[in-house]
Amino acid sequence: MNRRTFIFNAAGLALTAYVSPTLVRAAAEDKMDRIAMGTLIMRYRFKQTKPKEMKTIANELTLPEVAQYYRDRFKVRQIEFWSNHFESIEPAYLTKVLNSIQAAGSKLADVQFDFDYDLADPNESKRQQSVKTVKQWIDACAFLGSECVRVNPGRPRGSVENSIKSLEEVAGYAKSKNIVVITANHFGLEMNPDVHVKIVKEVGQNIYTEPDFGNYPHKTDAQTTAMFESLAKVIPYAHIISAKAEYFSSDVSKHTSYDFDKCIRMCEDAGFKGRYMVSQYADKYQPIDYEKAADWIIEHLKANMK
Repeated sequence: MNRRTFIFNAAGLALTAYVSPTLVRAAAEDKMDRIAMGTLIMRYRFKQTKPKEMKTIANELTLPEVAQYYRDRFKVRQIEFWSNHFESIEPAYLTKVLNSIQAAGSKLADVQFDFDYDLADPNESKRQQSVKTVKQWIDACAFLGSECVRVNPGRPRGSVENSIKSLEEVAGYAKSKNIVVITANHFGLEMNPDVHVKIVKEVGQNIYTEPDFGNYPHKTDAQTTAMFESLAKVIPYAHIISAKAEYFSSDVSKHTSYDFDKCIRMCEDAGFKGRYMVSQYADKYQPIDYEKAADWIIEHLKANMK
């Protein structure tokens, strides 16, 4: 993985780790070069992910509209698609999406894989089928010119050994397509940061973490402390950071779930010089202005970048 060793200071402790190249490369001159945005934050505007609380969609979005919309409204040139927002991975549809990205002069930074697969499945035939399905999506992402794919290591009760076995194959296949594999602390066995790091290190090539601000438990003070400790463990292996917000005040002037700025400062203090993915997700419906939420996240990223 061409990693380097560095000293990462967190909570008064010096931790030696092998790190991602994004922790050692030169900083971008334009801070917007370090900011990408996913379709997850606008999920209420996609018919596939419209919440039940909404009867109609006022300004419906489709993937071919995203690149130009993000560039015009947010000045964001790098985008991320959620697999739930694809209508198909057939060539005709993918060509339409690709043309829209190119017309906007934008770049597809990542695609999040959240469909039916489990790379840690103890059942060998199901594990192999999951690998096959993930490879099919990698082919689609290669056609779109995506730099990365976000792959789930496996469900909570899955086998760590099977996850590593699957990701060795997936990472090797993705590398042959010039795609980087990233793994977020999403919902599965990787929610244990030590397991997450073990998987990335043992796969050993073309795979990195995607630390996600909002995905570790944080409802109590003890959980919040553990959240920051967990982030500190996975940040050194990051290729992209998921700058995910959760709940906002009704006027979107304040993020109310956790210290969002502290999360950014942790990454910057660790020497991260890669991209942040603007994102938002909460487990309950929030009738807020999500354009304002995106603006808030972008401004706080820019304010805390070094």
